[in-house]
Order: sequence, then structure tokens, then C-alpha cells
Amino acid sequence: MTGKKRSGTRLAAMPEVLEILHGRKKDGELGYEQQLAFEYAEKFSKLKESDAKKMKKEFEDLGMDSNLAMKFVEICPDEPNLVKLILAMDKNRQPTPEETVAKIIEVVKSYSK
Repeated sequence: MTGKKRSGTRLAAMPEVLEILHGRKKDGELGYEQQLAFEYAEKFSKLKESDAKKMKKEFEDLGMDSNLAMKFVEICPDEPNLVKLILAMDKNRQPTPEETVAKIIEVVKSYSK
């Protein structure tokens, strides 16, 4: 990566990472770390890039911050206990009503393959 400057950083969902790396692979050979990231993204990406963006937007519309919404997009939890576990990792969050957990699962299932 010699000679290249970083223009900025932001969170990116796995499908978006995969698309970015596909584009870079077309332009030339990927570096070692990029190749590892590409293989990982290919293996574990659960959604299409457009669906990941839409899903993140829906979670943000439910009142989640960007980081928490991204966690839900990456993990795609389909069980209430897993949703509650992810929500518990957010230290600033208050206890979540069951109807919110049900809405989260509904959003995930609407985008599942």
C-alpha cells in the first residue's frame, strides 16, 4: 500500500466490502491483507449490498445508532435471545420491549435469503 493515502474511514457492511474489493481486484492484484479480507467477505457475506443498506436504514428508523444497526446487518439475528444479546452490548441502551425485538427479527427475516 505504499504511496496511497487514506481518504477517510467509515463503517462498511460485509456486502459493501465485498463489492469494493471486487472492484479493486478488477483493477489489479490485491495485496495479502486485501485478499484475506476478500475471501472472508465472500464466505460470510449474507446479503447483497443494496439489501444491507436498506436493512441498516430500517434499523436506524427504529431508533438505533449507526454502529448498532451495522451489528444487526452483519449478524442477521433471527432469534429473540440473540437480538437481546446484541442489544445488551450497547451500554447506553435501555431495556428493550418485546415488540421492538419482534420488529428487529421481522426486518431480518424480510431480507434473509
